[in-house]
Amino acid sequence: MRILHTADWHIGAKTDDLDRFQEQKSALKQIIDIADKNQVDMVLIAGDIYENLVPSAEDEELFYNTIVELSRGGECAVVAIAGNHDDPRRLANANIFADKFGIYLVGHIDNIRIDKASKDRNIVATRCGKGFIEFHTKQGEDVVLALLPYPSYYRYKEIRKDGDDFATKVNEWLSNGTSQFRDDTINITMAHVMSYGVDMSDEDFMSYTTLSTTFAYVDQKTFQNKAHYTALGHVHNTLAVSKDNNVYYSGALLNYFFSARNDEPTNVLIVDLDKDGVKSIKKEPLEVKLLKKFTVESVVDAHKVLDENPDCLAKVVIENVDNLDSPEENKEYSPYITMSDLKALRKNHPNLVTLSVITNQAKATVNIASKKDLTSAEIFDHFVKAKLGTEPEPDVKELFLSLMSEGLYETDKD
Repeated sequence: MRILHTADWHIGAKTDDLDRFQEQKSALKQIIDIADKNQVDMVLIAGDIYENLVPSAEDEELFYNTIVELSRGGECAVVAIAGNHDDPRRLANANIFADKFGIYLVGHIDNIRIDKASKDRNIVATRCGKGFIEFHTKQGEDVVLALLPYPSYYRYKEIRKDGDDFATKVNEWLSNGTSQFRDDTINITMAHVMSYGVDMSDEDFMSYTTLSTTFAYVDQKTFQNKAHYTALGHVHNTLAVSKDNNVYYSGALLNYFFSARNDEPTNVLIVDLDKDGVKSIKKEPLEVKLLKKFTVESVVDAHKVLDENPDCLAKVVIENVDNLDSPEENKEYSPYITMSDLKALRKNHPNLVTLSVITNQAKATVNIASKKDLTSAEIFDHFVKAKLGTEPEPDVKELFLSLMSEGLYETDKD
């Protein structure tokens, strides 16, 4: 059988103050086309469908229209789980109509139900239980899908006890589904969790392992079970957690943060597998806007880098030099930046999203892009730079923003 793995759509998300809805709509249409071109049997959406727990009517309409088209009239099973940005109950409530199309929206492992679909479909759900759904295809294949929506004690209605180890609890919650794996079935796990990848740098690895003592972090060993393929969501880069065990993050729908790793296309993954294992994993890139950050020393340099990169979304930081030895010989590097200079940059470069000016004299950043206050991302940037003198690691920044979003809406109960 063939599956399409995607995650972290974050419908309704902005980049700083820039609305990305039309780009999200375009990228989702590309996923529909890719799924149709490859005639996939199942689409897996591994959480963080929305940016906000209460999405707008426009955001919900885009999601529902997309999954209905992905289902190809019930010929393709579509399964989505709740991420930390999604309201589990709100997502699952849509099953009132969605399962009629062979679509299954799972907010919690205890509340999974299936529709008695027509046996004439290409793929049908035959049974379900705590943390799993089993399917049967026209080709005679049986597929067990173990599901783990974003796990937390609060969401799973459990009380954290002294000495509790989060990784042990995740294994316990996940085992409800993986215990249904059999030798004669295609076994797939889908989860929305934080783990780390095989190709991470030593610095990135240390960041994750340090954070694991405080935050909801899952070791690779969690996924060393009988799953032939594990589809993960939460990390926004396409990333192999374990190539030996076929554990992958598909990455996000769009690049949302200005960081070094967001200047490459996003992807979905196409996976061919049978009961003997994975046959192939292929990246299908999406045509999306790339995000690039430029640090320059003058307005002239800002115009230059924006002229050279007209197709990307840009963040420009002008680190203004005010101690030049020969200002008459370097007029283009004038230390004085006027409001007219800034307005000209915005007028001439519609791809400029965020503009910041750092003056040596003030030792402070003035964010020109925000309407009132700095965004959470820029607050984190400034904090880390003030404390350490360097930009934050992209993965650490992404984790901070994700955890902050979770913390705004729920806390674990003692």
